[in-house]
Amino acid sequence: MIWHTADLREGAERARLLAGSPAKQLLHCAWEIEHGAFWTAPANDLWRRVSCDLAREFLAAGGERVLALGTCAEYDPLAPSALAAVRLVAPITPYGQAKASLHEELGRICGPRLIWARLFHLYGPGEDRRRLVPSLIDAAREGRPAEVRAAGLIRDFASSAHVARALVGLMDSGATGAFDIGSGQSRSLGALARIIAEAAGRPDLLRLSHTPGPQDPAELTPHFAALAAVSGLKPEHPLQALTEHVRREIGAA
Repeated sequence: MIWHTADLREGAERARLLAGSPAKQLLHCAWEIEHGAFWTAPANDLWRRVSCDLAREFLAAGGERVLALGTCAEYDPLAPSALAAVRLVAPITPYGQAKASLHEELGRICGPRLIWARLFHLYGPGEDRRRLVPSLIDAAREGRPAEVRAAGLIRDFASSAHVARALVGLMDSGATGAFDIGSGQSRSLGALARIIAEAAGRPDLLRLSHTPGPQDPAELTPHFAALAAVSGLKPEHPLQALTEHVRREIGAA
């Protein structure tokens, strides 16, 4: 494997990467990711424009397929989120709006050569310690109360390894169109927190309450069946995957 470093926001850097490249498939994941700040960052619109340029330039250089990352934040957060095949795209944040706009624009640029992968909730090595899963692990490890203030919300958390397998499976499948990416095994945040606390050996530190914000959907889960149908990917069970992740994190401390 050969790694190249470049700033994709710079046209000359993109041109350097694509010059003479034999690559036929592009998996585009770059974006603004600073914890909390990405929701409203001005860079969201910049990345939308840059991503369109990258796709055009890649196809012009002989590329054949583009897989780009979307987000569950493209969906209307207050609409019912049962596992329906068709859901309303109506984002309320600048981040979600930029991603939804990018999907439309890439559709025009790439046509059937586009795969749009809407990521739901992830966890994995190296993530910001303020995010839900690492913050609960750290609390348990340090002997502090592990608090979840919206324990009744239903979410789907998938490991980064599972998400990587999903993306590779989509690329290898020859599929086209938009797909939700998740574990396929949703749980309440309270149930997920309980798995973490028990895996860390500190269930006594768990503090659950339910005071969600007005814009927090009661349920936000992916339509997993479409992904499984084209890629053959099996659901990832949180009890096993999350338990293993917590134990690795605790052991590495």
